[in-house]
Amino acid sequence: MIVVIVSVGETASAQDGTDHEGKLIRTVEFKGNRSISNGVLGTVARTQTNREILSIPGATLWLGLHRITKRLGEPPSLLDPVVVARDIERIETFYQSQGYRDARVETNIREIRKDRVKVTFIIDEGEASVIRTVAYSGLPDFDDPRILERFYRRSTLIRTEIDDSTFEVNRQFRFELLSNERNRIIEMLRNNGYASVQRDSIISFVKPDSTDPLQLDVLYRINPGQIYRFGNLRMNLDASGGTTEPVLQDTLVGEPHSRPGYSIYISRQEETRTRAGLLLERLLYKPGDLFDNSLYTATVNQLQNLNMLTVRQFSLSAEGGLPDYSSPDIPVYIDMQTLPRQQIRTELFGMQRLGFGAGAGVRYTNNNLFRGAEMLDIGVKGSFEYVTRANIPGFDNPLLRSLEGNIEYSVPRFQLPFRAFNNRTSFLNPRTSYRLSAARINQINFDINSNFRINVNYQTNHSPTTLSSLDLVELDWLDASATAPFLEDLNLRLTEGVIDTLQFQRILEDFRPQFNSTLRYTIRETNTNIIKRNEGYYAEASMELGGNLPYLIERFGVNPDTLTGSIPSVGGARLTYSRYIKGSADYRRYLPLGRNTVFAYRGFLGIAYPYGETRQIPLNRRFFAGGSNDIRGWPPLRLGPGNLDQSEVPINGGDIKIAGNLEIRQQLLRSFLSTNWGLALFSDFGNIWYGPRSDFSEGKFRFDGFFNEIAVGSGLGLRLDWEFVVFRIDLAYRIHDLQDGWFQAGFNDYYIHFGLGHSF
Repeated sequence: MIVVIVSVGETASAQDGTDHEGKLIRTVEFKGNRSISNGVLGTVARTQTNREILSIPGATLWLGLHRITKRLGEPPSLLDPVVVARDIERIETFYQSQGYRDARVETNIREIRKDRVKVTFIIDEGEASVIRTVAYSGLPDFDDPRILERFYRRSTLIRTEIDDSTFEVNRQFRFELLSNERNRIIEMLRNNGYASVQRDSIISFVKPDSTDPLQLDVLYRINPGQIYRFGNLRMNLDASGGTTEPVLQDTLVGEPHSRPGYSIYISRQEETRTRAGLLLERLLYKPGDLFDNSLYTATVNQLQNLNMLTVRQFSLSAEGGLPDYSSPDIPVYIDMQTLPRQQIRTELFGMQRLGFGAGAGVRYTNNNLFRGAEMLDIGVKGSFEYVTRANIPGFDNPLLRSLEGNIEYSVPRFQLPFRAFNNRTSFLNPRTSYRLSAARINQINFDINSNFRINVNYQTNHSPTTLSSLDLVELDWLDASATAPFLEDLNLRLTEGVIDTLQFQRILEDFRPQFNSTLRYTIRETNTNIIKRNEGYYAEASMELGGNLPYLIERFGVNPDTLTGSIPSVGGARLTYSRYIKGSADYRRYLPLGRNTVFAYRGFLGIAYPYGETRQIPLNRRFFAGGSNDIRGWPPLRLGPGNLDQSEVPINGGDIKIAGNLEIRQQLLRSFLSTNWGLALFSDFGNIWYGPRSDFSEGKFRFDGFFNEIAVGSGLGLRLDWEFVVFRIDLAYRIHDLQDGWFQAGFNDYYIHFGLGHSF
C-alpha cells in the first residue's frame, strides 16, 4: 500500500459546446506533453481512432472492411463523452504517478468533416516532484548484517546514506520507483524467513515538504511478521496415464537430507521408473532451514526442468491449498506426474535458401533412460533444394542436397569436472550433454563430403533470464571438396594473374581434410517472449578458442621441431588445423510503440583472428552474410567479403562481421482465419570482411573505408502469428548494392524469403 499525502484538484475539461456524441473519431492528438510521448499517452487513453496501418492517419483498412461486410474488420470507433471524461482522469492520474502532481488536462473536440471529429487532449504538465529522501521503519535486525547492506547497495532508488535507515534520493518521483522498492523489501524478507509478509505489510507514506511541495520525503513502514522455517516436505509422483501400479513410499528423517526433527516423504508409483535420489538432488534447501522463498521456487523450477515430468501443483501446505502459516514450520507439498517416456516424431518441412526445397526427418526420444531423467535423442533428416541459374549465375548444379544425423545423451546434472557446482543456487538446472553428429551437404562452390562432430557441453541457468553454456570439448573433422566449375575458375584466375600461387594454395587449403578442436563459452540473457518478441530484449556474447588440441598433438608428439599446421590421420593423409580466437556479441531490443506496433532492432559484431602456422579460419567457423535471418535482399552466404562480387570471391566466408537490423511490426487483423495477420517494414545492413592476416588484399577490412562497403537491404513482410509459431514472408530490395551502388535495383530486382519465427 502506498499512501500519498497530497491534495488533488478537480478535473477540468472544455469542449466547443457542440454535441459530437456518436460521431466517428478520425484523429486523437495530445498537446503540451513535453515529458511523456504521444505513444505512451495513446496507451493510457481509451478514446482512440480505428486501427491504422503503420499509424498512418486515415489508413483505417479494418474500418473499410467492416463497412463491406460485418464479418470482417472492426466497427467504427465513435465518440463517447463518458469515455473522454474518464480519459481526462486517467491521463491526470498517470501524470501524477510520474511525479507531475499538479498536471491538468482539458479536451477540445471539433468536427473536421461531416460526422468526423478530432479529439485534442490539452495538457498542462506543471513541474515534476522530486523524492528528496527515503526512510525505512520496521526492518528486522538480521543476524547477518550483510543482508541489509546488500539490500541498500542494490537499490535503484537510494543514493547516499544519511543515517542507518534514511537515505538521500534526489530523483524525480515515479510511482513505479516506490512500487519496485516495495517489491524488493518483500522479496528480501521472504528470502530470509519472513514467509507471511504481503503487499499490505508495507505502507509507503509520501509527504511534501512544508515550504516546497515539490520536494517529497518517503517513509516505508514495514510489518514483517514472524520468522518461519521450512517444515516437512511431501513429494508425490504419479505415472502418466493414471496407472494403478503399486506405490513406493520413502521417508527420510534427519541428515543428510533434512535437519534433525524434520522429514521428507516421497510417494511415487512404481511405473514412474524414477529413483527417489533424482528428486532429492534437485532440492536446494533442507526441511528445517530458515524459509527462503527463492530456494522454494527455484526447487520447483528445477524439478519442472527435468524434462521427464510436469509439476501439477506446489503449495506451502501439507496437502496442497492455501499457505499454512499457523506454526513456525511451513510444510511444502509438490505434486508431479511423469511425461510419456518414449516418443517418435516425424517432420515434413519446406525450405527456402538459394532456391526452394523440402525435407523430412524422424527423431526418437527417451526422456528417462536409466531412471535418472537421462535423455537419449536420436534424429536423422534430409533435404533437397532446387536452385535455378537465374538465382545463382554460373551455377550448374541445380539440386542441393543435405543429410544430417545426430545422437545426444544428456543428464540433468554436472558431471566431471564440474560436479562440485551441482545444487548451487547460482547454477540452476545444470545439464551435461554428449553429442555425436554427422552431415553431408552440397553448397554453391563446394561440397561437404563428410562432417563429423563430437561435443561435450555443460549448461546452466544463473537466474530466470540468464543462461551459460560451455562447450568444454568439441572435435570437428571436415572433408570438403570444391566443385568442378569453381576449380576451373580458380585455375583461370591463376593463369590470368588475378591471384598468385600463394593465394591459390590458401584457397586449396579449404578443401583439404581438416581436424579442429574448440573450447567455447556462451552467456545469454533473455527477457522477451521467444516467439512473440514484442517487448524486452535478447543479449548474447560468445568466445571460443580453436585448434589447441591438434596443436598440442603436433607440438609434443608428431612434429615438435617444425610445426606445419597439420597432423597425420589414420589413413596416412595429413589433417590441417587452425588455431584461432573468435568472439561475437548479439543484442536485440523490442519496443512497443502503442497499439499493436513494435519497433525491433538488432546489432551484431563478430571477430575471428587466426594465429600460429595457419592464416585463415576453418571453413565451418567463419562468418557469412545474407539470408532470411540476416541481411535480407541477398541469398544465404552470397554477400561479401567487402565489395567483392560473388563471382570474384576466392574464399567463402570472412573473419569479421558487422550487421544491423531495423523492423517495425504492425498487427493488421486479429483472429482472422484463426490467426493474427501483421505487416513488417524492415531495413538490414552490414557485411563480412577478410581479417588482417588474410593473404588477399581485396575484401579486407579497413577502418578508413569499411563504412563504404556496408550493404543495405529493405523491404516489406507479411506475418501470420499463431500462439505457438510465427510464419513470415519477406520481400526485400537492395538499397545499396556494393557493385551497382545506391538505389540502382530495378522494380523486378527483389528477393523473397520465407521463414518460421521472426527474423530476429
